[in-house]
Amino acid sequence: MGTTLRGVALLLGLGLGLMACGGDEAEPTADSAAEKALPAITFQVTGDPEETRVYKELAAQYKTDTGNTVNVVEVPERDVHLAKLTTSFSAGKQPEVFLLNYRYLGGFADRGVIDAAGPRLDASKAFKRDDFYPIPMAAFEYQGALQCIPQNASSLAVYYNVDAFKAAGIEPPGDSWTYDQFAAAAEKLTGDGKHGVGLDLSTIRAAPWVWAAGGELVDDLENPTKFLFDTPEGRRGLEHVIALQANGWAPSADEADSQGVDERFMEGTVGMFLSSRRDVPVLRQITDFEWDVAPFPTDREAASVLHSDGFCLSKHDNADAAWKWVEYALNADGQQVLAASGRSVPSIKAVAESPLFLEPTDPPANSKVFIDALSQMHQLPVTKNWSEVEGLTDDVLTELYYGRISLDEGLERLAEETDGKF
Repeated sequence: MGTTLRGVALLLGLGLGLMACGGDEAEPTADSAAEKALPAITFQVTGDPEETRVYKELAAQYKTDTGNTVNVVEVPERDVHLAKLTTSFSAGKQPEVFLLNYRYLGGFADRGVIDAAGPRLDASKAFKRDDFYPIPMAAFEYQGALQCIPQNASSLAVYYNVDAFKAAGIEPPGDSWTYDQFAAAAEKLTGDGKHGVGLDLSTIRAAPWVWAAGGELVDDLENPTKFLFDTPEGRRGLEHVIALQANGWAPSADEADSQGVDERFMEGTVGMFLSSRRDVPVLRQITDFEWDVAPFPTDREAASVLHSDGFCLSKHDNADAAWKWVEYALNADGQQVLAASGRSVPSIKAVAESPLFLEPTDPPANSKVFIDALSQMHQLPVTKNWSEVEGLTDDVLTELYYGRISLDEGLERLAEETDGKF
């Protein structure tokens, strides 16, 4: 890591003084060059202000510790983030580092705009491959090469209102619970203007229902050509999630449009809320009731889905300076800052399994849920067209979830609109 700018100035001043005294001009050493301040870099992230705040804090700490500058560019909407990256690469004005979910890696990797992180990781003294959980590491590979370094390893989990469970006489979920137990809780929590569960259905949130039913999402994870929703297991999984809406346990489309299910959970009118770890910083603003997190419900199998963002380096003149920032953000100290924010399940095993993450002073108390999920985790495919495929699928699943089309109609549309487009 570099010294502060003041330290560099002192070193330069000392060197000029020696030259003025007539000493021989010394060749710069590798160590002295490394101590000079690095070029300022840009780091683009997406998320709401509570999510992205931690990256600005980390950049400020990096500046204090090293004297180097990272300008954090926040883009609230995911689709805008992806579009901004695409146009910036086309214009040659790309950020040196950007945070990217592995599901959208293929399109950028296929264009050859990412400085593959594998060789830099193998040469790094800050950490090594074995320090990371293998599942998110595998997700950031494209055509056999590690493209980006995973920053987190989250999963779909069930946030629940502890006070509401107690009032309804529902046993709190343990290390596992069945779909029938989950559905019974949703039913019991529904009534008096409240709903038992909230869910924004999308491809990544439909997938674990299919896996839990014993099915597969696609025909081939490495080279997918079609979804397998239209199988007995796929149908079973979709029927289970559609039942949440059909039985009135979840807010209707009009209700969800008027107020998000996350907001309804925060105000106490939704008893359970399915999401990844990213919502924790916002949920920590809750003061009216106690809440915690439970695992995704088991049907025929225990299952979960990987939610993971990675630090990606652009091919850029400042790529070396960018890697220094990535090393700082992902070493033990940097991971601790990110973990303490609540947003992330650390991708570094030693941090994720430490008291910092597992025994926090702020909720959720049962963060072990996210670590346990790693043993039953699946990932979505990584293909160059996945972003387009997922967009098509999300639209159909939304129609299906809110009862605007039947299951058979939905399955037919899913096949027609996505087959062969992976």
